Amino acid sequence: MEMKQREKKSLSQNKQEESARGYGIRLRKSRGNLLAGAAILAVSLGLYLWEVFLFCTAEEPPEGGLSAFLGYTAGFWALAAAAAFVCLWEIHIPERARRAAGLALLLLMPLGAFFAVDFINSTRILTFNFWKSLANYLCYLMVYTLFYGLFRRVWAACLSGSVLSLGFGIANYFVVQFRGQPILPWDIQGLSTAVTVAGGYTYEPSRAMTVTAVAFFLVLALCVKLESRQPRSQKLVERVASLVTAGALFMLVFPLNILSQLGISVWAWNQKTSSEITGIAAGFCANVQFLMVDKPEGYSEAQAEEVSEAASQLEEPDPVGNPEELPTIIAIMNESFTDLGAVGEGSVSFTQDNLPFLHTLQKSGDVVWGTAYSSVYGGNTCNSEYEFLTGNTTAFLPVGSKPYQQYVDHEQTSLVSLLKDGYGYECVAIHPGNRSAWQRDTAYEYLGFDEFVDVSAFDVKRELEHGLTSDRSSYDQVIYEYEHRDPDHPLFLFNVTIQNHGGYEDEDYPTTVQVEGAEGEYPQTEQYLSLTKKSDEALEYLLEYFSQQEEPVVVLFFGDHWPNLEEDFLTQLLGEDADDLSFANTMREYQVPFLIWANYDLEGEEIKAVSLNYLSGLLLRAAGLEGTDYTKFLERLRQTMPVITAVGMLDQEGNLYKNGDSTPYDELLNKYNILQYNNAFGGEEKCMEAFTL
Repeated sequence: MEMKQREKKSLSQNKQEESARGYGIRLRKSRGNLLAGAAILAVSLGLYLWEVFLFCTAEEPPEGGLSAFLGYTAGFWALAAAAAFVCLWEIHIPERARRAAGLALLLLMPLGAFFAVDFINSTRILTFNFWKSLANYLCYLMVYTLFYGLFRRVWAACLSGSVLSLGFGIANYFVVQFRGQPILPWDIQGLSTAVTVAGGYTYEPSRAMTVTAVAFFLVLALCVKLESRQPRSQKLVERVASLVTAGALFMLVFPLNILSQLGISVWAWNQKTSSEITGIAAGFCANVQFLMVDKPEGYSEAQAEEVSEAASQLEEPDPVGNPEELPTIIAIMNESFTDLGAVGEGSVSFTQDNLPFLHTLQKSGDVVWGTAYSSVYGGNTCNSEYEFLTGNTTAFLPVGSKPYQQYVDHEQTSLVSLLKDGYGYECVAIHPGNRSAWQRDTAYEYLGFDEFVDVSAFDVKRELEHGLTSDRSSYDQVIYEYEHRDPDHPLFLFNVTIQNHGGYEDEDYPTTVQVEGAEGEYPQTEQYLSLTKKSDEALEYLLEYFSQQEEPVVVLFFGDHWPNLEEDFLTQLLGEDADDLSFANTMREYQVPFLIWANYDLEGEEIKAVSLNYLSGLLLRAAGLEGTDYTKFLERLRQTMPVITAVGMLDQEGNLYKNGDSTPYDELLNKYNILQYNNAFGGEEKCMEAFTL
């Protein structure tokens, strides 16, 4: 009671003081106001110099030239000066006007955040209809009302909500630049991995970022000056109302999925374009709907056993190699490795062949080789590992899933466990990166590996290529493990390289391969091509070593995904605007080469198309080993549907299907889904006989 009386007295005194002074705007050069204005100008100068420095040092001026730059300069400093100017003034208006202004700012800030984030990311916001704009607005409003409920201050809600929103928008911009895909909900789990590799990229701010930042300073200054002086008891009512509103918006956006009713849908096969036509926030929130793994149609323990029993009746596929004893098996997944010349089908040529050894092997007739299809583009290496090692496909998992982090949290059957438990192999994983990246340290253990050699545990000297462990050094460690293997157990080595990881922006890196007729126009592409030439040389070094060994050795080599390169180059390569690709051309961006080599005779074969989930079965056939009922099922499925990825599918006749669309093979695909779900999530109901020898 006494507190309420004091609040009323204080409010009454404030009203009397303001009434005595009169309402209006007055200049007040207090120390706090001067420091705030100076801080805004100092930060603005830093942002401006960052952008100007890049403008002045660029070999070619940015699009728009000098006139656009001068316009940007004028607009930037007008906003910065206005923000600093607002800091020097005191606004004296009636309390009701303050409350109304504060409420207006609280409702307008989500709209401003929506435009700012999409402005930074160059979405097609001008084409959005009312409902699509409303969907994005509600996502931001949910954030701002939550912060207002927590802090009970408009300026604090503005600061917190804008830092979160703009930080997300800027991060999304750079993620798209580096990997060609926006931030998805599952990327939050991979934040530590992202931080680990972030140092390899160059961060160039856009003018949209700097202009948005100073506009934020201006709005924040206004929020501070218009802060309400209402009693705490009234603010408590508003806090409760704000938290209830935030909770209601959360229910609408997520469990009730109002976004879909407002016209927001996700293009799983092209998330970059999807976010551009839905809005960054709405696209991100819409993807949250796919966090849960749905059971396949008709799934039950009895149904899983029925499919498993049918798989057990399938004939074992014929081997393509017949070593006299258990061979050493080596699988190499090469970072960001693809054959751009083969994908381009002659649309581009290079000043020299960047993969001469690989091409020689392909023509030899002594290897199993062809085109594999990955489920990821520009990053998310862990998904390619998961598909290869388990035979499962991320096509049946929520869009953007990271199985290592989300689902591999218990022992799971895999190629590793098959070789280890079925044939007595010692299984070693090698990756010259941080062992915790993508949670490999725990995922590898659950998949059955006996040992994981990360960058800190290399036994050989590491040489670097553009700041990362070279392929040659990775292969030296492979050779070291082979030479120090346990003579009582055959050896399985899984090597994930890192040399070709993006970005490709090291100005001091000596390029040896250029795009013919466009030398110097695509520096990132040229650096990438030069790196893959080093990879080709390292592969020749490795296979030359094993060709001289008497004991049988079989090697699988494949790329994990495409690199993210200049859009103009990709447009030239694919013959279509890289920002607006047809589905057929989109699928080409997921093609990676693979080959299986052995130091004993193999039945050479070119496989036109195969997805990564089938490669372990092909490797077993090359090693002359019997697989499980699951691998037999997959080999039979491959004859009908050779490509199944998170992006799309390709049947034996060459017909393409977007993931999620109906196909003539849905019944067969559902059986695969049933087996996979039982394999990954079956728990005590898992049909172990289907996944073990």
